[in-house]
Amino acid sequence: MTATNSSNAQTEDRIEIKSNVEKLEMFSDQYPFSLSLRIKNFEDEKQFIKYIRHCEKMVRGSIEYKLWRNYITDILGVTECVLTHEKLDETSIEIHHHIPSLFILIKSIILKNIDEDKEFSTFEISTECIEIHYKNQIGYVSIISSLHEKFHNGFLEIPIEMIRGNYNFFIQNYFKYLDDTDLETINQRIKINKKNIQDKMIWSKDNYPGILTG
Repeated sequence: MTATNSSNAQTEDRIEIKSNVEKLEMFSDQYPFSLSLRIKNFEDEKQFIKYIRHCEKMVRGSIEYKLWRNYITDILGVTECVLTHEKLDETSIEIHHHIPSLFILIKSIILKNIDEDKEFSTFEISTECIEIHYKNQIGYVSIISSLHEKFHNGFLEIPIEMIRGNYNFFIQNYFKYLDDTDLETINQRIKINKKNIQDKMIWSKDNYPGILTG
């Protein structure tokens, strides 16, 4: 066993690892493969979705995202559910990405980079996503956690008038990167307004109209 380890160590010592500093790429003349910090595309859809999910996790886990969320609730005082008018000291209030969802936003940023033939890393995609938040160029709303869950399960409608942020910027600048499913999702959310769900507009902590039942 010792002899084998010694042989492996000697072999590793002979491997010369180089890097292209400008391209941020590692390589060795002894191997046909290199490792780049950035990519330009994906091998398949599965890899693409996994990449988006990883960026989502990175964004949500960042200090900058938490500061953005806390600024809305703690500094600007958006501490009330827009539907039930329950406050943060009564229950959990969450910031819901409405137009677009965080997944669609990150997906669009990646496709934009691919379309513009730009190389990118998860760090750069996540940074661009955070910057869009700080530019207030997305649509979001404050709702209690239970209704947030109901929305994502398909059992709640939110009037477009209640959405904060400049979501039109996203629609105008990223719509061409959306597929039919994404466009349908956004169009359905835009169509829901106070007028066409007027009979469901009386929300309270004990009454949640607008919740679709199966």
